[in-house]
Amino acid sequence: MKGKDIFIVTVMCAVVIVIYYLNIGLNNNDNINNVYNVYLNGNIIGKIDNKDELYALIDQKQQSIKDKYNVKNVYPPSGLQIVENYTYDNTLNNIEEIYNKIEEEQDFTIPGYEVSVSLNGEEKFKLNLLDKEILDEAIKEFIYAFVDEEDFLDYIEGSSSSLEDAGYSYSEMSILENITIREKNISVNDKIYENSEELAQDLLFGFNHEKKSYTVKEGDTIESISENNDPPLNTQEFLVANPKFTSKDSLLTVGDEVNITLINPELSLSYVMHEIKEVEEPYDKKIVRDNTKDPNFSEVTTPGVTGLALQRSHYNVVNGEPSNEVVIEEYKVIRQKVDQVTTRGVSRPQYSTQTYEGVGSGWKWPTNTPYMVTSEFAPRWGKYHNGIDISGTGRGSNIYAANDGLVVYVFTGCPNEGYYGSRCGDSYGNHVIVSHGDNIYTLYAHMLSNIPVKLNQEVKQGQIIGYMGSSGSSTGIHLHFGLSVGMPLHGGTFRNPRELFR
Repeated sequence: MKGKDIFIVTVMCAVVIVIYYLNIGLNNNDNINNVYNVYLNGNIIGKIDNKDELYALIDQKQQSIKDKYNVKNVYPPSGLQIVENYTYDNTLNNIEEIYNKIEEEQDFTIPGYEVSVSLNGEEKFKLNLLDKEILDEAIKEFIYAFVDEEDFLDYIEGSSSSLEDAGYSYSEMSILENITIREKNISVNDKIYENSEELAQDLLFGFNHEKKSYTVKEGDTIESISENNDPPLNTQEFLVANPKFTSKDSLLTVGDEVNITLINPELSLSYVMHEIKEVEEPYDKKIVRDNTKDPNFSEVTTPGVTGLALQRSHYNVVNGEPSNEVVIEEYKVIRQKVDQVTTRGVSRPQYSTQTYEGVGSGWKWPTNTPYMVTSEFAPRWGKYHNGIDISGTGRGSNIYAANDGLVVYVFTGCPNEGYYGSRCGDSYGNHVIVSHGDNIYTLYAHMLSNIPVKLNQEVKQGQIIGYMGSSGSSTGIHLHFGLSVGMPLHGGTFRNPRELFR
């Protein structure tokens, strides 16, 4: 045979031999193992021959979890993958060994729901539930902390009565956050809410709150308990934390325990409050000098009469707190106010003593009428609100000096539109401080920047010293009016401005 023919025969023989042995191998099934590769987070942790046995062992080992959460099954971690494979390698891992590796490295899971809560496109928090109905009930309980249950149900059913007489109604009620819920196997080592009561408490008081209680003693009132708490509460916050009481005048029983935890809501219940109510207009106190009277003479010659009006207004409310800005739609005077006139002798000094109690006559309300006080001198959000917020007179409306005095501070460096939390102007925005003698000062805050008075300028009672705005830390157009014994923000002590008009 020629060399070329020998080469061809040799190659053909080799091919026949390879095919023969491949055929033997393919038909010898005893040498191929059907196994399952076990992966955790993409890393192989072993091989087993029965995946159902692994699932059964996981389920059996987690009986305590099933008992705790009242679920039928416990599932392996989300990062666990079991992939079928064929191999000649007959090395397998013990199923118990695989289980221990899984338990050491990652959590087991149970079926539940994941809730994601975001505001303005930013995620605020996530939480886990056993049942999605827990969320529905918890949100209802959260709402009932701020809105009467019957009123809420009337609103939902669309059966709220139209507002004709004194009373209130709601519109545009909603939770401001975007809430999504999806089914998911959740880790047994994560916080899982099993009932609506616990979730409602956390949504109202904050996820990391510690409940504080107080035992009622003789002489206690809702106001005294609230104000003496640390941090202080306002009465509305107390009523939210203790829904069994309906008003600040509710009677307390000695020995009862009340909740004095500061609310710190995780959700934002927003609605528009429409209100018709009778409002009082305080009378001004005027002093008349009479040359014919003894210097020590002082007598009220015209008694003051408080004005009364029926006011229709609406304003936004978030978690029980009214916005700084109020829209007054109608103001109908029922009774005209009559200013109090006190006649005094000619030599009586304008300020009778060097103490706060010596001041109390001759003070003028610092805004136009009609108006609404949206926040009193009281605790708010864990600290004292050191003045009163007055709204309803509109952007750019006049703000007046409450009495004669000297302008001792003017700040005009803030934008006219502020926002809640702004630190501009020490949070007061554009503001003015007036000294009235005898260490008495008034503060006018959140004004527009075009303040017409200057430092060291003398002003008269009723003189325009600014215009209502929303600068600094503000949620709407209003005036923050403060009263201080001593220079405000420099060692002075704030007092309730309403004391000036009593």
